[in-house]
Amino acid sequence: TFYIELSSAEVKEAGKSVGKIIIARDVSVRKKWETELKDSKDRFRNLAAHLQKAREEERKRIAFEIHDELGYALTGVRLDLAWLAKKLNSKDETLVEKTKTMSELIDSTINKVRSISSQLRPSILDHFGLIAAIEWHANEFKKKTGIRCGLKIERNEEKFDDAFSTATFRIFQEALTNVARHAKASRVDVELKIENKEMILTIKDNGVGFSEEKLSDHKSLGLIGMRERAYSIGGTVEFFSVKGEGSTVVLRAPIANNTGEQK
Repeated sequence: TFYIELSSAEVKEAGKSVGKIIIARDVSVRKKWETELKDSKDRFRNLAAHLQKAREEERKRIAFEIHDELGYALTGVRLDLAWLAKKLNSKDETLVEKTKTMSELIDSTINKVRSISSQLRPSILDHFGLIAAIEWHANEFKKKTGIRCGLKIERNEEKFDDAFSTATFRIFQEALTNVARHAKASRVDVELKIENKEMILTIKDNGVGFSEEKLSDHKSLGLIGMRERAYSIGGTVEFFSVKGEGSTVVLRAPIANNTGEQK
């Protein structure tokens, strides 16, 4: 088997057709290169998906250990310190002040542990699902950046599997990170709805927008990562922007093969 490319052109004399010129080119080598390139691209995508999955599993494990083991240990130390403070001579102001300072430091460390654990992987995603995780992260985004974040979420009975929930949440997280870093926006509007067995997640800001060149920039790893995560769940992600009028990210992903029992 070999591949050919045919080109034809009509030959005219005095306005009348007198024949045709047909050229056949053997494009087997080019076809072979195209096939090899596609296979290579598929292998890299499969590798990227595998690495993303492995990284999420590692994040989940580390977040669990930090939150549960280290968090519980610090809570135990705090309880012991509270017990010790009651046994101390309350007239010794130096010791009372020292225990108070230690208690405040432990509380601060516990809060930091929870923050680090949530940044690695929010436990709410595993325990309560995608919708709750999006609501939680939007609220955290608002508190940290001061940017208003409006939510419009269509409630439904669908339960998404772990891979689908993780990919969607990470795309949402990256979109808000880009808003905080680059958009100079004062408001973000988030909408999630289900239409014809397809989930549509839209994140729109009122910031400065970005140029078309930015979309095709191979150094924009965040945008590339969002596209690859969408591809891994059979979806697509699109970017729309007008300079000075903000930008919009739209994720579309089929839910037919991405539902199941959540943990």
